[in-house]
Amino acid sequence: MQRVRLTGFGEPPDVFDLETVSGEPEPAPGEVLVAMEAAAINPSDLRLARGAYGIRPALPFPMGAEGVGRVSRAGVGVDTLLVGKRVLIVPNSEQGTWASHVVAPVRNVVPVSEAAHPAQLAMLGINPATAYLMLKQYVHLMPGDWIAQTAANSAVGQYVIALAKMSGVKTLNVVRSQDASAHVREFGGDRVVIQGENLPKEIEDALGGQALSLVLDPVGGEPVGILAGSLRIGGVVIAYGNQSGEAPVFPPREFIFRGLQLHGFWLSRWIRSVPRSEVIDLYQKLGTFVADGALSAVVERVYPLEQFKDAIGHAMRSSRGGKILFRFNE
Repeated sequence: MQRVRLTGFGEPPDVFDLETVSGEPEPAPGEVLVAMEAAAINPSDLRLARGAYGIRPALPFPMGAEGVGRVSRAGVGVDTLLVGKRVLIVPNSEQGTWASHVVAPVRNVVPVSEAAHPAQLAMLGINPATAYLMLKQYVHLMPGDWIAQTAANSAVGQYVIALAKMSGVKTLNVVRSQDASAHVREFGGDRVVIQGENLPKEIEDALGGQALSLVLDPVGGEPVGILAGSLRIGGVVIAYGNQSGEAPVFPPREFIFRGLQLHGFWLSRWIRSVPRSEVIDLYQKLGTFVADGALSAVVERVYPLEQFKDAIGHAMRSSRGGKILFRFNE
């Protein structure tokens, strides 16, 4: 068995090591052993390594929040029908997925579609779940409604566009470059504008007099405040990241006189706050969308675990055009 661990807080990949243990671990009562197929590298993994995430775990800590594999062994008290099933590891930071084998409590695995590609299922845990819940939990969106998002060329941005299209909702997408703009148009974004001095006018022209119902922002800074100015009365802003390190900039009058709402979203908090049945329903629904081909994200490259330093370095490139994954047990 091999797994990548966090050994100290600092700059990746220098704070990781590759642990090799002979044999496979034995699941305890109530646990399963999962032979991993694929796992994704996410920005949240790198923030955790830098000590800048919502949790600060004891070290050494097994890395990787999401992934997919097959149950190879079941502990006492676990339904043996799970053995051989493909399962998604619930991304609650209770077990690491950058590993050839993962022992997890049975409550932390969800059976998923056999028809979907494991690489796409490996990315199901965080980004599509975040996109789906942000679109469903805060505003009742109707076909023809407009939403907006910053960092629209991100993995979450891709899923937001796909899920919005499935519901007939239109997307206004803010990006930082012409290359990113081209990618978002390929994803199916309805309108794309480039961040800069002309952003307010570009947003106005793109909307053509329509108001936004929802703004999604993982960046912070000024663009989200500019988008908020185009929200309808009572419209909602959701902050789910802070990539720029800058606080979101909002004119107070927008919230005082037009009743705008600001919410923070963190998937881990949602997972811990709802019944397991809701978690299962969410991931099985998203797994069906993946199997049907309605939901996917671009994968730029897949690495074996032994090349974890190269994989993490690749994931940290600002110029990459898709997700970086690990593969296991081929």
